Amino acid sequence: MRARLITAALAAVLLAGIGYGLAERAHRPGAAAQPAAAPAAPAPVSVIRRGSEFTLTGDVADPAAKRELLDAVIASSDDVTVVDLLRVTPTAANIDFTGAAPVFEAAAGIGDFSVEITGDTVTLRGTAAKADEGDAVQSAAEDAWTRAHIVNDLATGSQRGEKPSEND
Repeated sequence: MRARLITAALAAVLLAGIGYGLAERAHRPGAAAQPAAAPAAPAPVSVIRRGSEFTLTGDVADPAAKRELLDAVIASSDDVTVVDLLRVTPTAANIDFTGAAPVFEAAAGIGDFSVEITGDTVTLRGTAAKADEGDAVQSAAEDAWTRAHIVNDLATGSQRGEKPSEND
């Protein structure tokens, strides 16, 4: 009986000490809850092609938008490798990728093709073998993103200092 009383007394002292320590820590100024950091601005969405590898980066608003972009890139040509670095960020701009597949299909022959979407601006880059390829990509981009400002920075092989092929 005596052992039980001593155990109960020790348990009470121990619990009181723990409670006191927690209460003391809560009243210290350093223990105050820190405000959450402001959310970072969403990163622009970019798709960069190097040969048969596509790298997708940036922030999309929801998983559906991410899936639409992935499907558009995968369907653009056979035997592609996709590196998906996209992040789902609810504060990101809601970009509609449902009509993006024709853009990547038109750019299938451009090995260094890239597209960057920042706000309402879509920038196309790369080196097309012929001017017709660049025009087709621009036209597909204008159809895919009708409300966006399309910046066509696509060059033809001869604009990058390369010799045109014999068939040009």
